[in-house]
Amino acid sequence: MIRKTTFSLAAGLLACTLPLASAWSAAQQSPRPEPLPANPPTPHQFHSQDAQQQPELKTFNGKISKSGKKFVLEDSSKKATYQLDDQQKAQQYQGKNVCITGTLDAEINLIHIQAIEEAV
Repeated sequence: MIRKTTFSLAAGLLACTLPLASAWSAAQQSPRPEPLPANPPTPHQFHSQDAQQQPELKTFNGKISKSGKKFVLEDSSKKATYQLDDQQKAQQYQGKNVCITGTLDAEINLIHIQAIEEAV
């Protein structure tokens, strides 16, 4: 009789622990989601990162002249000379005062022209 009770008890215990062991095994194999960062970036931070990657449009005023074989913008107020990326657009305004809208690559002092018009 003790054997039957021990066997029944062992079988019942095994029946109860088998689903728990199966669930534990599945939990160990499933990927866990990455924890969220302590300080998630705000929308403003995302915007400022984008702004750092895209140069700001600016206006440049000066006279188009030739320096060697290239057209440049001479800004007498800043006493600066800028190289121009679009030589064909610049050629049309040789010797004229212009207003250029574009972005400045400060490392090589080059204006990427978006628009150019004669100054009044």
